[in-house]
Amino acid sequence: MIQPGDADDDDRALRLEQTSRELEERYRYTIALSPLVAWTAWPNGDILDIDEPGLARTGLSLGEVRGQGFFAAVHPDDRQSVAMMWRRNASLGHAIDNEVRMRMRDGSYRWHRSRAAPLKDPSGKILRWYGTIEDIHDRKLAADAIRWAAEHDSLTGIWARAAFLAGLEQAVSQAADAGSEVALVLFDLDNFKQVNDQFGHDTGDALLKDVAARLSGAAEAPAMVGRLGGDEFALFLARSDTSQLIAAIDQAVAALDAPFRYDAVSYHCRSSVGVSLYPADGAESDTLRKNADLALYDAKAEGGGALRYFRGELRLQMQQRLSMLSIARDALDRDLILPYYQPKIDLRTGRIVGFEALLRWNHAGRGVQSPATIAVAFDDPELAIALGERMQEKVIADVRGWCERGLDFGRVAINASAMEFRNADFAIKLIARLAAFGVPATNIELEITEGVFLDNSDAHVRRIITTLRDAGITIALDDFGTGYASLAHLKQFPVDVLKIDRSFVDAPSASDWTIVRAIIGLGKGLGIKTVAEGIETIERRDALLNDGCDFGQGYLFSAPVPAAAVADLLEADRMR
Repeated sequence: MIQPGDADDDDRALRLEQTSRELEERYRYTIALSPLVAWTAWPNGDILDIDEPGLARTGLSLGEVRGQGFFAAVHPDDRQSVAMMWRRNASLGHAIDNEVRMRMRDGSYRWHRSRAAPLKDPSGKILRWYGTIEDIHDRKLAADAIRWAAEHDSLTGIWARAAFLAGLEQAVSQAADAGSEVALVLFDLDNFKQVNDQFGHDTGDALLKDVAARLSGAAEAPAMVGRLGGDEFALFLARSDTSQLIAAIDQAVAALDAPFRYDAVSYHCRSSVGVSLYPADGAESDTLRKNADLALYDAKAEGGGALRYFRGELRLQMQQRLSMLSIARDALDRDLILPYYQPKIDLRTGRIVGFEALLRWNHAGRGVQSPATIAVAFDDPELAIALGERMQEKVIADVRGWCERGLDFGRVAINASAMEFRNADFAIKLIARLAAFGVPATNIELEITEGVFLDNSDAHVRRIITTLRDAGITIALDDFGTGYASLAHLKQFPVDVLKIDRSFVDAPSASDWTIVRAIIGLGKGLGIKTVAEGIETIERRDALLNDGCDFGQGYLFSAPVPAAAVADLLEADRMR
């Protein structure tokens, strides 16, 4: 006879069995639909069971993977780290989370993430490991690609700035622990802009890639090569002593000596190089970088193609440069900038034909100061433009006053820096400023130096010069014969005046005077007037006149004078 309690027990048992089947079915479906592969292992890590998808991926049977067999699917380079991880976590009972490469059925390897947690008894003893394996290959490769792009220069493939500086910091730290030395070497490609302008950006890019490859090939480990930006590269080397560092530096520098070749182009790429050494030149990577920058600046000041090691006095020179920049800013803020005017003389008649406006600034205690006291300001992008615009405003205001007084002063030359010429609207602004003051453009001449050609593209320079000349402003090429300005520029750009630098005129050697005669002859042949600067003696004036120079300026005729004294100079000239 069945008791009521027995029936209830049977119903309960059926419900439990049904629930168990439902849970098992849910688990199967969950696993089937999940990208995770479930597995179990004994306390020591020997595989006990693994789901079918894991076997299908690897091509291994359950019998092959049980125990230590699953390690056969792990990449040989990862097996040691996996074994060490298992020993450590099994002894400590910690959960597992690591990434490993596993061999697939087709023989390829894919990245997987393996995670597991231990099942423990009440005493903490591990009974089983339950874990999952997840294919993360595509995600990891994408993350690695993003990280690689962030750490490397996209053009050359070498380390980018941030990654390089991080590597330098680590190298300095390791050198401190090991008692070794580190050299930081900065390379700046001289006249790289000219490569782009003359041969095109494809050639420029090819040159950058070649430089990166040469430095990478010459830098024997431990070392790191990076591109800090533009045409500036960096290299650090770690060695046991200074002599080894110097030998390694010389090897890296020599790697750039061979001519660069791309298509039909053969180009000798010179570099300015600055070096600082750890620990002699700094105990921290940031200090090394600053000191290497100072050495690089010193190398570039030599005209390029130079290697300079950091010296303590370079820091003093930098402080002096910073002081000059501060003085220039203060002079602008307090409106202390003022033009002085030096007359240009027709060497045949001895009469004034124009003036050059020269920048001065007024010191409260020391009086009128020369531009040499703020020379570095003319290489600063912001200050050079501000100084140039302030001079334009003051000169044009003076010219307007002379025009209103009916003075016959000829043309007034205004100097323009390479920094000013970088602005695409330079010519338009100057012409507009003249119009605002009611000053004819024919009263103005613009003096430019070779830096204008070095720092700007040929098309940009030609566009500005053409706009100025079309408005009536003449163009004078200053310091001709002392640097980069060449016959090619005279052919390409419409120039009205060549100015012979004072270095050729003041106490010249025979070769200097040969250059002077050549410039005068060149001017006559091209229909360009010549002006000799720095004439201080009658003998020099007469020699220039005899050789055909058109105009001159210098202390023989007059020192630069303030605007208020120009009228007196013109009156004295008229009465002569």
